[in-house]
Amino acid sequence: MIKKVWITLSQPGAERLAQQMRDAAYAPLVEPATAIQFLPWSPPAQVPDRLIFLSQHAALGFLQGSKSLSVAAQCEFVAAIGERSAAVLRSSGVRVVVPDLEQSEGLLAMPELVPLDDGGLLRTTDRVWQVGGKGGRDLIANTLADKCCWERCDVYERIDVNLDHVDVADIDALVVGSIHGLEQAAAHWRACGGEQSVIVIAPSERVAVRSEQLGFSRCFNAQGSGGRSIIDAIKTALV
Repeated sequence: MIKKVWITLSQPGAERLAQQMRDAAYAPLVEPATAIQFLPWSPPAQVPDRLIFLSQHAALGFLQGSKSLSVAAQCEFVAAIGERSAAVLRSSGVRVVVPDLEQSEGLLAMPELVPLDDGGLLRTTDRVWQVGGKGGRDLIANTLADKCCWERCDVYERIDVNLDHVDVADIDALVVGSIHGLEQAAAHWRACGGEQSVIVIAPSERVAVRSEQLGFSRCFNAQGSGGRSIIDAIKTALV
């Protein structure tokens, strides 16, 4: 029976997940392995036709700009990778849609991001901004960069958090949210002599595979970072 779960996600997601886990009778240890640092950023000169947000941090970073709401209002299509990202934008009055599959693959399946030659609505002349953070997946950029007028807008970066004070004794599972956070948490776990058989809950197949590459033997893809998905994955890990 899993009792104590180390939530390595950055804030504010870590505390939000922790409350959901408490409600589900788990004991969360909230110790983020990374923190979010927003970057000075100026939007490209020409307003985009399509605007894509890859995380809630991307939405928050974008909204710090003085012209952000004006830019978003002029777009014919604004999409966020998930409901949490969309909620940040909607709270500021931005009209935004979310794919059925809350991952990069889901965004790429939306007609507005499928090239005309492939039966979609994306024109080669369309200006598309990808708003996200440094690092991360390049799937969307690799897929669309030569299919439209592409702009990558990095508005934040993840920075390491010192974990020397974190006691991993009695930890039954780790919840990770990114490759960066996973690698930081894994380094501390190994330094403390933690068992590689600990359960690792990842938000995507990419992060789950990286967990296995780092030597963890019980890695599970929650297919999202929402509380329900994480808790369901923990229950699956116990079967």
